[in-house]
Amino acid sequence: MTTKVWRLMYRLGTTGRVVGDAANPQGRKSALEGAETITKNGWCVWIEHHTSGEVLYQNPAEMAHQRSLMENG
Repeated sequence: MTTKVWRLMYRLGTTGRVVGDAANPQGRKSALEGAETITKNGWCVWIEHHTSGEVLYQNPAEMAHQRSLMENG
């Protein structure tokens, strides 16, 4: 059974372009460590399951981005 089932995804700077980490899919620990680094850069980041799309983690910037999308239609 493989444990590398998580995709680390982020929005590139202020462009909004969505990028997947080159190491995807990856283990939970590795994905969380990567998310921490990307958060320090001030970018939106989230971790999702590679088949179900279940979200394991969203940083505050990504949560704010998702809220603004819902509020602005």
